[in-house]
Amino acid sequence: MRIFMRILLTLFLLCMLFIAVILLFGAWNIIDISYPHAWTFELYSNVWTQVIVSTICIIVIAVCFTLMFARSRKREAKSALITQTGTGAISISLSAIEEMASKHILANDLIKNAKVGVSSKEAKVNLTVKLAVAEGTNIPEVLQSLQASTKQEIETYAGVEVGKIVLLVEKTAQVVKARVE
Repeated sequence: MRIFMRILLTLFLLCMLFIAVILLFGAWNIIDISYPHAWTFELYSNVWTQVIVSTICIIVIAVCFTLMFARSRKREAKSALITQTGTGAISISLSAIEEMASKHILANDLIKNAKVGVSSKEAKVNLTVKLAVAEGTNIPEVLQSLQASTKQEIETYAGVEVGKIVLLVEKTAQVVKARVE
């Protein structure tokens, strides 16, 4: 779809350039006034010319709306480069890093739920984690320890440098104690 949009944009810009040159030449009397008069007369007198011009106008309007609402999305990396070797590159997918971080974080008994998001920027990965912690947890102490251990885990086993780890506690969860009767 990106190539199609580029071709469409190029054709549209060429049409606009042509129209601008015609108007510029008309403004400076480079084009004789009889030519636009002849073109206008042809437009009003010939049905086929009206159909062709109407079709072109509808296409230009459609292209205008298409280009106006087309978003140029920046593609996000789906993997992080571990190392470049003589025979190629070694990479790890961001989903694999996400899974590693999630398992490591949920191994902590004080963390009840975790949603991990991973992004890659330059040669580093950044983690954003939304957590639910057990009620009564010393949040600053536990999360600092969790940040350090998660960073070490990802860097050791995935082989990529971790830029930053953002931890957000969304809620605290009550610990359900088993009843013994």
